[in-house]
Amino acid sequence: MKKIDELFFELLQVSVGQTDCLSRGPEPEEWLQLYEMSKQQNVEGVCYHGVTKLFEFGLRAPQEVSLDWMAEAETIREANETAVSPSILSLCYSEELQDLRQRSDYEVKMLSDVIIQRLYKLYLHRELTMRDVMDYYYVLTANRGMNEPLKGGGLLASFSVRRFGRGMMWLLQHTLRLERQFMPFEPLEKEGRFLLSDVMREAPKVERVLHVMITYPLGIADLRA
Repeated sequence: MKKIDELFFELLQVSVGQTDCLSRGPEPEEWLQLYEMSKQQNVEGVCYHGVTKLFEFGLRAPQEVSLDWMAEAETIREANETAVSPSILSLCYSEELQDLRQRSDYEVKMLSDVIIQRLYKLYLHRELTMRDVMDYYYVLTANRGMNEPLKGGGLLASFSVRRFGRGMMWLLQHTLRLERQFMPFEPLEKEGRFLLSDVMREAPKVERVLHVMITYPLGIADLRA
């Protein structure tokens, strides 16, 4: 994992209130990288909130980057404020972040056991981003620990989805410091690290294909559907 990735995860943690400040001040070129990563992961609005929280610690992005970032955040805010219908998933976010969450193409009401299957399918198609990961974080925390039934069978009885879910728990713990009380699965670091490399678009294509074929053989049918 790259050093800039860890700095990006720290910025996410600042944005959602899991930590107060970054472990170090980013270099000018790193601020630009963080901005580009936030756009790639569809969390530029939420991350800009974190950027503004860093002002009190004397950490500021270069002016050009800061202005572009602010413009992106305001565009997202305006889109949410003028939307015909509210975003159900945004309601799981804290009030200060609701208008900064970028909408996706599947703005529908989802329970914890449904959204994990949605994320699984996004992963198979290599479309999973930090916005989707953050959605799951807020769905789980909004349930206030009422995720215990998911440890049983039901929709999540599939070994593939269950392993994916365990990997997601480690990913959420590593990137957003999700507390164990909110986890419907025991985190699996080995799988979580691979999922994270995929989200960050760092997993080699051949390695990813082999991993999906070996770990999620049933998912191949989903890809062909």
